[in-house]
Amino acid sequence: MEGLNVSHEQLLAALRCNFNHEKFRNHQLEAIQATLSGKDSLLILPTGGGKSMTFQLPALAKGNCFTVVVGPLMALAKDQVDACLDLGIGARVWNSDTSEDVRKGILSELVSDEPELRLLYTTPESLRNPSLRGYLKEAYEAGTLLSFAIDEAHCVSEWGHEFRPAYLELSTLKTDFPKTPIAALTASCTSAVEASIVRQLRMQEPLLIKGGFNRPNIQYKVEYKELIGGGSEDEVVEHLVQFIQARQGRCGIIYARLRATCDWLCSALSASDIDVGVYHAGKDGQKRRQVQRDWCEGGLDIVVATIAFGMGIDRADVRWVVHWDVATSLEGYYQESGRAGRDGQPCESVVYVSADDLDTITQLEKANRAGTASEVTSFACQPGCKRKKILSYFGQKRGPCNIGSGPP
Repeated sequence: MEGLNVSHEQLLAALRCNFNHEKFRNHQLEAIQATLSGKDSLLILPTGGGKSMTFQLPALAKGNCFTVVVGPLMALAKDQVDACLDLGIGARVWNSDTSEDVRKGILSELVSDEPELRLLYTTPESLRNPSLRGYLKEAYEAGTLLSFAIDEAHCVSEWGHEFRPAYLELSTLKTDFPKTPIAALTASCTSAVEASIVRQLRMQEPLLIKGGFNRPNIQYKVEYKELIGGGSEDEVVEHLVQFIQARQGRCGIIYARLRATCDWLCSALSASDIDVGVYHAGKDGQKRRQVQRDWCEGGLDIVVATIAFGMGIDRADVRWVVHWDVATSLEGYYQESGRAGRDGQPCESVVYVSADDLDTITQLEKANRAGTASEVTSFACQPGCKRKKILSYFGQKRGPCNIGSGPP
């Protein structure tokens, strides 16, 4: 699609009309203007930095066009569509759960001269659908396909070679839609992952827009399991129970690597009269959706989950995030801990670590991710400010330590 001439005043008017915001946050306007000018972009902003606005607003600022938003999770897509519909924004989701009647309606919208659809949320797997692909090509030829937004773009690098091969096929977007700009968005990535995203998506001289990585409201802490009751599992659980009880009524997420660990930990916490839900792919879809809904709406404050939970979910008052199992990479840790404190208020990130845990992530390390486990080990075990270690890892050499902010 040719670049669109939309003035700053028009964009501000669209922001106020559709989202009730008076001004853009840092880097939002730059990213929006890149898309409207037909330029590829890679946007790296921390969780809560307003990335969604950068792909939602362009199609609203210029009528008769739409953006395709590609994300990793079906539940996340539905949540974002519901949020758009609440604002009166024409949005739909196309995934494996979408009924045939709804699909027909979406396809009709894609080739309409005056589509009400502004945002189509889908997954890499769904983009393989021949009907959807064909209608998108028609929209491209008609000039109504504005852009592709690849949300959680680090998944292109981390998942494409492993259990989500459809991510590798996103490279064909530039083959089928060569003039349509791609906006790739993520909360964190190193320079190597940046290069991987650009290469995998075949982006053409993308504009790199990068915010700072410091989250000053998050207090980072590592707890060594061996120092808690000699490493006894029961003692470590009791330590976690006391941590939660001291923060009664405050929202939190507990991440564990294995589904079985999530179930066991949920049972152990429930036995201590803590109201907690559990979320992972092994649970029935309806139960997962209910837990997510209860948590998002405030009816449930604590969830034990595998790492996908919380991705893109807009609950701003998460006061703490606990990693029962140490993350397998610092990118992953930054992403997951960053789901706390989106409202900017004080919050905590606590990581439980043992020698066995560190051995495990070394064994899990993939060849194309060599060195990630040693970086995590360095973060967990070497003395010094944890915040500065995170900032240094992402190439931000200077930043406040701010370790004395106290618990929220």
